[in-house]
Amino acid sequence: MARARPTSPRCPRCHAPIVLEEGRVLYTCGYCNASIDTQGEKAPRPEYQSPAVTGTGANTAALVVGGIVSLSFMAGLVAFLSFSSATESTDGPTPTSVLGASPVVAAPSPVSERKAKFQWDSQGVPLAVDLNGDGTDDIIGRIRRLSLAPGKTETRNQVAAFDGKSFDLLWEAELEGTASDLSGAVHVVHQGGRVVMSSPDAVSILDPRTGKQLGRVALSDKPRNLCIPRGDAESVWVDVADGQNLLLNTKTAAARTVIEPPPSCAPFKWNPRMCPSQLVRRSPILCERPRNLPDVPGFSPEHVYTLNDLSVVLGERSPGSRVPMAAVFQQGQKAPLWHGNVADMDPKKVKERVVEVLAFSEDALVMAYELKEGGAQLIRRDMRTGSVSWDVPIPNSKSGSGASDIKLHGGRVYVPHWVWLDVFDAKTGNLIGTLGTW
Repeated sequence: MARARPTSPRCPRCHAPIVLEEGRVLYTCGYCNASIDTQGEKAPRPEYQSPAVTGTGANTAALVVGGIVSLSFMAGLVAFLSFSSATESTDGPTPTSVLGASPVVAAPSPVSERKAKFQWDSQGVPLAVDLNGDGTDDIIGRIRRLSLAPGKTETRNQVAAFDGKSFDLLWEAELEGTASDLSGAVHVVHQGGRVVMSSPDAVSILDPRTGKQLGRVALSDKPRNLCIPRGDAESVWVDVADGQNLLLNTKTAAARTVIEPPPSCAPFKWNPRMCPSQLVRRSPILCERPRNLPDVPGFSPEHVYTLNDLSVVLGERSPGSRVPMAAVFQQGQKAPLWHGNVADMDPKKVKERVVEVLAFSEDALVMAYELKEGGAQLIRRDMRTGSVSWDVPIPNSKSGSGASDIKLHGGRVYVPHWVWLDVFDAKTGNLIGTLGTW
């Protein structure tokens, strides 16, 4: 299988890509914080050293010290005289500045405080859409804010929007209900120039720039999904648990009962040919068990995902240790376009587990895999040739968890995991930014 050369130099410690700048020698890895010298092996950490005082410098230092002592004496004398005159006055003391008093530190702005203290909810992928018209997709998803109270920790659940360039908070909308109530009930879509958000008992229409509620429709039960019918520019179909489904008009906020889903919104009905139910629920792409696939020596297929005339097959090496492998087949062909190990590294370092988290398009296949020593990697391969574009570590995956999902959209790769959302450049694999904190 052909393997492309890396698109950028890599960190010698974690092998993450590094973007070089003309004339620059020293760099810090954005993934593992390693110091890198491109003209050597590793750049030393800078240490402060006091300059030696010799010759004229010694005289200058003596003069400076003497001046400081003189000024301190004068300041003390002035303060004493001021205090004496104040005690003799019948009008009370005269306000004076106190030398050496603790400075007043301005409290952080509410916006910066809110930005720093939240956790990303890794259930589901974010919505990526340009909300403010700057040409870059912004990010909408569910977050948690934790606050300490006497004897307990209070949690506030919200849907929040973040700027796609700066990752600053744009707006936030409160979600009412317990974690159990919210589970599986919060969905967000963009339709008709509006943001539509579901909660356990209602569906709301929000202004995309401010998050202000423009309309609200009560539901008879928990919503299971929001779907935009293919070819419709205004409506959202609401799948309700008790079957009392609605078709919501985002322009008028009017809703009518539509029990049967539009053809493009029909949910998957599980059958024995499909993958385990947890995989079917996780991916918007239908996952099936392998059937009638051409035999590939040394490869045992487990899961099949189909896009037009291409089938992505994930499995493991057989016989031998269960190294995760992948293959892509084109409809009507007896041999795969390519097949091989998922990882672009020594397979002995890779955890023996079939890949379950992936996203793909006509030209790219992005997969997440785990390492035996902890941590997870994100790799992009060419859909038709299998050549590697990049293979990078997922930040914080050693202390947290691996990817729960992947979204490939608009030149970016979105990877939610545990309390973070990492955003990568789809072309280079460089980390653009992270939302959420532990």
